[in-house]
Amino acid sequence: MAQSSDTLGRHVHRRPVLHRSATTLGALRTIGAAAIFSALLSAPLVTDAQDAKKVSTTEWISGKVPRFSIKLDMKQEFGNRYEEVRNRLLERNKRGEDLPCSSQILKELSWLILYTARRYDVEQRFLDLESSLNNPNQDFAFHQSARDGSWGSCHKEWFLKLDASVDPLKELAIAGKEPKFPLRFLESISTADQITALFNDLIVSHVGRDGRNKRKELNMVVSSLGQLLFLPDLESVLPNSWPRDELATALIQFMDDKWQNPTTGYWGAWYEEDGKVVKTDDLSITFHIVSYRNGKVEQWPTIVDHTFRIREMHYPYGWHYQGMQNNHHAYDVTRLLRLGWSEMTFLQKARARAELFIMLARAQRLSMNYDGEFNAEPYNKVAEAYYFGVSFFDEAGYFRPSKRFWTSINFDSEPLRQLILGNLRKLNSEDPMAAAALRKLETTD
Repeated sequence: MAQSSDTLGRHVHRRPVLHRSATTLGALRTIGAAAIFSALLSAPLVTDAQDAKKVSTTEWISGKVPRFSIKLDMKQEFGNRYEEVRNRLLERNKRGEDLPCSSQILKELSWLILYTARRYDVEQRFLDLESSLNNPNQDFAFHQSARDGSWGSCHKEWFLKLDASVDPLKELAIAGKEPKFPLRFLESISTADQITALFNDLIVSHVGRDGRNKRKELNMVVSSLGQLLFLPDLESVLPNSWPRDELATALIQFMDDKWQNPTTGYWGAWYEEDGKVVKTDDLSITFHIVSYRNGKVEQWPTIVDHTFRIREMHYPYGWHYQGMQNNHHAYDVTRLLRLGWSEMTFLQKARARAELFIMLARAQRLSMNYDGEFNAEPYNKVAEAYYFGVSFFDEAGYFRPSKRFWTSINFDSEPLRQLILGNLRKLNSEDPMAAAALRKLETTD
């Protein structure tokens, strides 16, 4: 479900703090202060030369890949136009209109602007988007295609259709149903050799040569296939002819033997230019791999150390998002900390507790208003804002004691849960992200 969020440089409005009880605030202050103090004692004041070199290298890439001026040019050319139509779409979402076709086109536009130099296609997709906004009935975009069995009918790119198909397949699996049409869109990745060839192609971008940054495609494909191949519950909705175990083995072998960075434990996009290959460490890509493999990866101590090291770096190479809270990234970090918890030292756990308290406080202060409405500004649809907001709180165990892996505090969180529940139900959306958020909120054990 989780995907990386991209931005065209929009400013995000700070929202007021939500209602919190004195008990919860007191607990946050007392235990949070202790955890922070312990973490600060364990953190080095000055990084060694090797760590400083790593951070410097990643910072050189952050925001744009080496010599990749295309992204900046495309944002300057199309950014304001994109923001204007995006804001119109969000306002209609907030008024209760489900416009899935428009949202799909907008998502594709964001990718075209941020990751390609395809100006003609950008212009065509803007025309498609304006046309779609004139159609208030877009339920067809929630339905499976009879032609190839995919979802996301308003996407043109295969990797976006793949991504759009995962959540509906999850909903079918939960309901104990099967897809209406054969999943022919999976035929091009039905052998181990095809899986390996696909990732060998996607992992390396030659931006100076072809003006295409493959990082987004790589992230969405590894997220989609990670769920289809590794999540047990999805097996029931996949064709028997699709050799799931064989494909999963091939993908794990590629991840572990070729792709994982032995220095940081992370995975990321690679960039080749002038004969030099630069390998990045990507928070979102690493989250998807670790999450869908349920933490069964190598180099956990290294992964934990690097996760803390990138705290102040810009996404996707760190947690930082325009100086404010982003629940998508907080969710990614929290899942990594949960899955790595048993591998952490005492001091690493203290640092993790401190960070989790800070993220929870910031999420309540900056990502929602007094009425429990999540700010949709960092996202392309309201359902997405609710999904990542709810997912972060759920992953941290804020609403569910059974998921509270890092603290024994009993948060006074029921009033907030009820507020968010009410808002989600008022959305009355068929979007799978809204359904998943609602399901997480309604699970209280």
